Amino acid sequence: MNSRKFKNSKKEKEFYSTLRNRVHSELKDTEFKYGKTDFWIKGLFWFTISYGSYFFLLNTNNGITFWIMYLIFQLSGLLIGFSFGHDASHNTAFKNKNANQILHFFSFLTVGIDPLLWGLRHIRSHHLYANVEGSDIDIDKNPFLRLAPSHPWTKKHSFQHIYAPFVYMLALLHSVFMGDWIYLFSDEYNWMRKGIKKNQLFLRYFLFKILYFNLVLIIPYIVTDFSFLLIFLTYASTSAFTSLIFVIMLVGTHFFYEAEYYQPENDELESSWAVHQLKTSCDWNPNNKFARYLSGGSNCHAAHHLFPNICHTNYDRINEIIEFTTKEFGFPYHKKTLPNMMVSHFKHLKRMGEEKTAANTV
Repeated sequence: MNSRKFKNSKKEKEFYSTLRNRVHSELKDTEFKYGKTDFWIKGLFWFTISYGSYFFLLNTNNGITFWIMYLIFQLSGLLIGFSFGHDASHNTAFKNKNANQILHFFSFLTVGIDPLLWGLRHIRSHHLYANVEGSDIDIDKNPFLRLAPSHPWTKKHSFQHIYAPFVYMLALLHSVFMGDWIYLFSDEYNWMRKGIKKNQLFLRYFLFKILYFNLVLIIPYIVTDFSFLLIFLTYASTSAFTSLIFVIMLVGTHFFYEAEYYQPENDELESSWAVHQLKTSCDWNPNNKFARYLSGGSNCHAAHHLFPNICHTNYDRINEIIEFTTKEFGFPYHKKTLPNMMVSHFKHLKRMGEEKTAANTV
């Protein structure tokens, strides 16, 4: 990964200082960094739904009921990751770091993506350098979609706005079976694993995968009367649907039409860290309680990127402060409805599918 330097102008320093003071002043009556009662109630609710449906899928002889219960198990398991796992990766669930790691581990168990590897790339790469080529793993080149102007164009990209949903349905399975393996063993990601002992990485990886595949495949095969083929097809199809929901809620928060993408010739970016987050993030329905409930605050993406050390259940108290302060200082703040964000995302895909694309490249 290439390290970058942010450029801090006087105005940008004043903006972030003012914003931070206003946010901390608003939240001074609470220990805003950590999860409170509403955080735990929500997370435990999704735990109950997920493992309750898991109990029912193990105790049915009807194939349709089995598939429906498995889908609910997968979807609510994803929402456990949104509600608990994401905050735990940022150490905002508990004050104790080890407790956060334990919660992080088990919150990802129904999703199947290795929590330690995901947390390392999420925090050490994406949160520092969103949409920066060579620095943000989430914008790495891939063989299917051209997501940034710096990526090479091929003829198939002309149709990517049409076939993208099918690619997105495979995103979760790709991460489970291939992505984690690459992040664990590839020399390209040595920087990401730096400081973590190899035996710890390997032990946690293989323990996690053993527990995961026992949960989603082996136990259902042993306990139910269904064939392994039916169980695997159920797992694959519900994972595809879950993956699509996951992508719908997240992909447009950085890959949207107005976002900026960077491939700097030197190591210096054109903005401060805070303003960079605003230029590359999009909120969707940030003031909608149900949207926040489902997404674990991921719909409040500007708040999350600007204040990753604040528990997501407090974002509703700071969204308007962020919007007001950005307007006051004349910096961008991108806010859309979820449907409009997805329209913007597909407009971005269509533009990136054009042979010559130079817009919004810095």
